[in-house]
Amino acid sequence: MDSRIPSAASPAAGKGREVGQAVQDPALAHTGSGHLGAATAMSGALLLGGVALVRRSRSSRA
Repeated sequence: MDSRIPSAASPAAGKGREVGQAVQDPALAHTGSGHLGAATAMSGALLLGGVALVRRSRSSRA
């Protein structure tokens, strides 16, 4: 057995968990990925606003 790889039963590797059990660490950052629809809508609105500004500036030059 390789001494660099702790066994699942050792406290360093498993901390009393079974092998393959998912770990949810409460110290992980909340990324805000639940608001993807709102971010998509805002991105589209900003893009359309930019297009409108470019069209207005080009038409005022002529």
